[in-house]
Amino acid sequence: MLLTLIKNEFIKIFKRSKTWIVFGLFIVFIGITAFGTWMNDKNMKEWTSPEYQIQQAEEQLVHIRNDIKRAEEDGDQKWIQNSKEIETSLLKQIDINKEIIKNGISEYAWKKQLDESIKSTENTIKQYEEDGIREWNKRWYAESKQQLDDLKYLKNNNIKPLQGWEYQAFNFLQMLNSFFGLGVLIAGISVFMSDMVSGECTPATLKFLLVQPVTRGKILFSKFIVSTVTVLSLILIPQLVGMTVVNMTSDVDASKYPVRVEQKYEKAFDQSSGEMIMNQIPDTSKMITNTENAFRTIGYQSLFILSACSIVFMISTLFKSSMTSMAVSVISTIFLSIGTQAISSIRNISHLLFTTYADAGSLVTSKLALMYQNPKLTTTNGIICLIITAIIAYTIAHINFIKKDILI
Repeated sequence: MLLTLIKNEFIKIFKRSKTWIVFGLFIVFIGITAFGTWMNDKNMKEWTSPEYQIQQAEEQLVHIRNDIKRAEEDGDQKWIQNSKEIETSLLKQIDINKEIIKNGISEYAWKKQLDESIKSTENTIKQYEEDGIREWNKRWYAESKQQLDDLKYLKNNNIKPLQGWEYQAFNFLQMLNSFFGLGVLIAGISVFMSDMVSGECTPATLKFLLVQPVTRGKILFSKFIVSTVTVLSLILIPQLVGMTVVNMTSDVDASKYPVRVEQKYEKAFDQSSGEMIMNQIPDTSKMITNTENAFRTIGYQSLFILSACSIVFMISTLFKSSMTSMAVSVISTIFLSIGTQAISSIRNISHLLFTTYADAGSLVTSKLALMYQNPKLTTTNGIICLIITAIIAYTIAHINFIKKDILI
């Protein structure tokens, strides 16, 4: 009987116009995100092109030469000297970029720059060790060692360093999750699921259910399973398709590019600013590839969706009016999503609120802790919070649905 209920729920949910409207809007949202990633890449390539650099340098030359004239009129030798040094540097920059336009950039240039970065970082680490590792510089020492490991990984695997703004699938996924963290994902789930139970509290539907040889618990469970599976499918599949399309239309292979995860933080008092700041705990991060990072992100996102579905489903069982349940779902979840970042008292307990973990990408890369200034925002705490939230929410929904009186 349960399978029959699930089958019927699937038929009903895909016959609803709301299902396809929300799904269509989500597809549009994914398309806009992909376009935004492409536009950002296009703009950055233009701004870093030799032609643009020459244009900027020539515009600065006009101002510098005017400064030189004014300095000569005032007889300020120091001003003259500084301005002429800047002029010489700009002229050199123009010559270098003209040479690049004429001859292009060597395909091995990035390897030379990578070697120089490795050497520079090694010298920095050596200097720290010679000066002595103390409380004030141990953070920078640890970060330099971490940076050196990343650079050596790139060299050993013959991977060209990326700037971070390239049009590629993993940047697309990161940007998409950033938008989800603003409340977009939970709002969509609230609109989609808020009437799963409350929307069917009509005399005709309730009379039909009461005469069926099936418990209320099974009815509720079938609705929960169908709605959750549907939400997971309508969110995850378009994301994966979007990543595939971006990957096929991109000339950047970032699948093996290193990413730092599981970084731990601690709060410390900064005497210079007089405030509490977040400090990295040395040697607590782990290096993984973009591919593994993507799998982790989607996994945590799935867990968040399960938790969000449980909360919205619970709210749907508390009200007989679908409009009321939708209003409560959307307003409460959006308030928690935005208010947690804006209100410090809520931010301190953000690790206990499921809405905090909407940005699964930032959770995996440990950026979420910095965003909320909360060192307790870790992947382990995230898993615990989301699982407990899902269990409690569904339990409340189950008890409320099977115990309350149904008046027809």
